[in-house]
Amino acid sequence: MIYDFKTVCDCHCHSEWSFDGCETTDSICQRAIQLEISVITVTDHCEVDAWKNKNHIEFGDQTKLIPESIRHIRGSQQKYSGQIKLLCGLELGQPVHDLVSAEKILTLDKFDFILGSIHNIRNTQDFYWLHYTEEFAKKILYDYFLEVLEVTQWNKFDSLAHLTYPLRYICGREKVRVDIRNYFPVIDEIFATLIRNNKALEINTSGLRQEISATMPDEFLLQRYRQMGGELITVGSDAHQCKDIGNGINEGLHILQNLGFDRYYYFEQHQPISVLL
Repeated sequence: MIYDFKTVCDCHCHSEWSFDGCETTDSICQRAIQLEISVITVTDHCEVDAWKNKNHIEFGDQTKLIPESIRHIRGSQQKYSGQIKLLCGLELGQPVHDLVSAEKILTLDKFDFILGSIHNIRNTQDFYWLHYTEEFAKKILYDYFLEVLEVTQWNKFDSLAHLTYPLRYICGREKVRVDIRNYFPVIDEIFATLIRNNKALEINTSGLRQEISATMPDEFLLQRYRQMGGELITVGSDAHQCKDIGNGINEGLHILQNLGFDRYYYFEQHQPISVLL
């Protein structure tokens, strides 16, 4: 893999301590070093609505998994110091479903970076498990964006992950057509809240290697964010395997250049660090 940019940062990847991950933090560092990535942030999954359920069939006991994620990240930081900047992050799913648990999770460590995300709306399975008609997609997308707005208003995160996550399955897998312009009022409010609170928007490049064949959000929505005055952007591959680390980052950075951005960001101790394009 050859990058066109001097400094490449991947701000979203998962280790074996995510319920759906399979790689050690050492393996992640080794692969990133091989690819000449400068900064990588491990952001293992913590699904807040399952935090209190230690026997959750899908997610497992996150009260044990997340501390192990932190411990292994800290160990790899020492081992690969001077070779790569490895940062300790977390992808906090559904934080507004259980605010008390979300606040507790944030105290587990001095994280560098928190991704805020929604994988399922209240009392509903992950979008992956659902099946869609045009009518159902229209309703659940509206409910989804309202919950994303709740997350942005909650504000205790650094970057908003994969804004158009449901489209991975609605449009990509099931080929249901969606006119995203129907959701502009709530999306604009999401963007305005991010901008007002100095929070970042993620370009998630995993869609480029999936059926949706687009970043999440895509260039159309990124342009709208830019026009509204949005500047803070993080870029992440959302890799769950070493082979996907850095995947699509080059394309994401070219999208930013095409839209007139001159920099993007990673976060260290919750502070945005700019990287020139």
